[in-house]
Amino acid sequence: MFSIPFFGAVRACLRAAGAPVLLVMAALAASFPCGALAATPRLLAAAPASPQGTDAARPATPEPAANAPTPEVAPAAASLPATPEDAAAQLSGSQWPGVINHLLQKPLPGSPADPQGAVIHIDYPSVGSPAVDADIRAWVTGIANAFEAHLDLSRPGLPEADMLPVHDVMESDSPTDQRPAFELWGSYSISRPSDAAVSITFEIWNYTGALQGNLDILTLNYSLLTGQRLAFMDLFEKPETALTLMSDWSRKELAPRLGATTRPAVLEAGTAPLVENFSSLTLTPEGVCINFQPYQVAPWAAGVQKVEMPLEALLPAGPLLALWGR
Repeated sequence: MFSIPFFGAVRACLRAAGAPVLLVMAALAASFPCGALAATPRLLAAAPASPQGTDAARPATPEPAANAPTPEVAPAAASLPATPEDAAAQLSGSQWPGVINHLLQKPLPGSPADPQGAVIHIDYPSVGSPAVDADIRAWVTGIANAFEAHLDLSRPGLPEADMLPVHDVMESDSPTDQRPAFELWGSYSISRPSDAAVSITFEIWNYTGALQGNLDILTLNYSLLTGQRLAFMDLFEKPETALTLMSDWSRKELAPRLGATTRPAVLEAGTAPLVENFSSLTLTPEGVCINFQPYQVAPWAAGVQKVEMPLEALLPAGPLLALWGR
């Protein structure tokens, strides 16, 4: 269904759960010069100092005079981060407290450009769990490595268009300027169904010189109690029942939404009760959000399709309720 071979490698990375693969990825990640990680040593310096000693040891605050106006608290004091983790999140630009944003980038600023003309720019988080953070970083590094391994500017028959003018002339000072033929960009959002779990949804976009780029929605779900990445089969006691329930629910939601753009054969195939059709699940406090890939259930022009499904509708499949704090 998806025409770009690179994403076959991406999904293979996503499904890989064996320790040797993760160890190899972790070793690669450890050696990669990730510029955003340089922010880590300065994080604690930005956090407010904890008060030392007991209340008795602090200087006494004089009582205000009877008619003296009550002093106002400076607004800046109210906005100070409460913990070192919150300070780190503010410095890294993350919008989620306790989450630090990192960037895997190639080529690094100021370094020579890749002779193949590739640009890689993937934002990814750390959430404060060593096992989870190591797995996220290894996974992102694996995505970048798979993309680089897929590149081949020397392949025969590469049309001139693939060597490429600027995507948008408004981005360039000169109509003869060129941009890299290969680009990989990644962003993410975070959902916390409860204190016991975290769900990270990546939007991975790549351009390899064709008429348009490709977008994939990939999710990583973790138990914060064990640090384990959770596959579809880990979320339900009866995964086959879950697939059937999601299939029926998605068809009922999508058919009226897509309206005239509905292609029954495409919708039926894209929502068939198969793990690969429902491998991109975002866990939410209310249940799950089913992310469908472009072209999976509708034309590209219809946009990315997402279907919200409440946890109550999945109860016959035996969802692990502890992940939702229930």
